[in-house]
Amino acid sequence: MDIKNIIKIVFLLTLLIFNLFSVAQNIKFINADEFVRIGKADSELNFHRIEDCTLREMPKNIQTLAKHSSGIAVIFETNSSCIAAKWQLADTAYYANLTPVAQSGLDLYCLRNGEWQFVNVAKPKRGLCQEVAIISNMDTTTKQFMLYLPLFNSVTNLEIGFDSSAWAGKPKLLGIDVSKNIVVYGSSIVQGASASRPGMTYTSIVQRNLHLNIINLGLSGSVKMELALAKYITSIPAICYILDCVPNTSPQQITKKTYPFIKYLSMSKPKIPILIIESIFRENGYFDKEVKDFVKRQNDALFKACKQLWTEGYRNIFYLSSDNLIGKDHESTIDGTHLTDLGFVRISDKILPYLKRILKEYSTNRD
Repeated sequence: MDIKNIIKIVFLLTLLIFNLFSVAQNIKFINADEFVRIGKADSELNFHRIEDCTLREMPKNIQTLAKHSSGIAVIFETNSSCIAAKWQLADTAYYANLTPVAQSGLDLYCLRNGEWQFVNVAKPKRGLCQEVAIISNMDTTTKQFMLYLPLFNSVTNLEIGFDSSAWAGKPKLLGIDVSKNIVVYGSSIVQGASASRPGMTYTSIVQRNLHLNIINLGLSGSVKMELALAKYITSIPAICYILDCVPNTSPQQITKKTYPFIKYLSMSKPKIPILIIESIFRENGYFDKEVKDFVKRQNDALFKACKQLWTEGYRNIFYLSSDNLIGKDHESTIDGTHLTDLGFVRISDKILPYLKRILKEYSTNRD
């Protein structure tokens, strides 16, 4: 390498370091505790989906997965021209069917004309300590933002950065109604596999459409309909409970556990609707006859349990079949099971009108 190229590289590196230093000097970071945290059922100031004292009563897998921050978001208002973030991750694990942004990154939305609009993502780098500029060069009108946290990692600390001279605080009127919870209990798909970014799970899409507080209890590979989870779910004040928990249970387990699980929910909350969703069909099941038969027996066992409950007079139980749940072109998954963004949009499009009808029917008949 000749001397001219060396000088050029040194100059560019110096300029980069100077620019980074200048940006850092003009940014103030505020702890996320100062803003509004949504997607949580408890008031503990952490980013766990189930509070620590409750987790001690649950299986070990759930104790780990419930610390993942899927569905949790921070809402704030600011007139800053830029937004940055610092966050501390608990794990550097790698998942082959997830993007780094979905697994460990952040996803920013802005409330515009009453609707939530995507802004940008914070892309994680290697390591546990992250610091990223998310958006710059905005006008300085006051705006409301929602920042989604990672889907398959735990966040131990979060700070949000603004212009040093800007104002930032809690919104006076939230774009999400935190007084109305919808609790979704389900498998890895509910947790977010395999959305490209945190805001593209179907629970978050439904949340932004309805402007309601969705509590994501997606617990990847660990949804076995234990009674402890039923008791916990009923402890959360809600206007609806959604159960999307077929994929992790065998037909035999569904036969054994579904009836008592749903019956407990229905008896505990007779005025609250419960929406049951069948398992999506596995794409390889169109070729693998054993897979096809297994999923069919899962959904048959689920329907049989619900039919028994309807026969016994439980009228707050609703059912959504897997028919056309993610389309018919076989292009909605990343690996034959977990959904792409296309799959999540399609399942949201099926759930939303049905859910709206249920909520309207029960709007005057709540606890």
